Amino acid sequence: MRISDSEMDIMRIIWDAGCEVTTAYILERLNTQRKKTTVLTFLKRLTDKGVIETRKNGKTNFYRAKISEEEYKKIQTEEFLKETHSGSLSSFFAALYGGGHPDKEELDELREWFENIE
Repeated sequence: MRISDSEMDIMRIIWDAGCEVTTAYILERLNTQRKKTTVLTFLKRLTDKGVIETRKNGKTNFYRAKISEEEYKKIQTEEFLKETHSGSLSSFFAALYGGGHPDKEELDELREWFENIE
């Protein structure tokens, strides 16, 4: 599940609100001149992707996130690791350092992080 840049703009508004929001609320906070129909299309896509859910009350739609920003980042990171590095952390770290080596402080941070994984 990938979210486009435009969809991400909307998701950040929803995540930052921390509660249900309306289309009007989203349109007010977007810093662009996007048309309501365009925003509605993005909201429909996000619903179809399972990232948000929609509740209708009269003529007003209310949107709320089904996953947190942290959950989305985790999903995207796992997909990236699988697609780009065949799921290999060592391949990822090798690419990250471009053949170089992390300094002692970075190694200590990584070591501590790995030791605290359950």
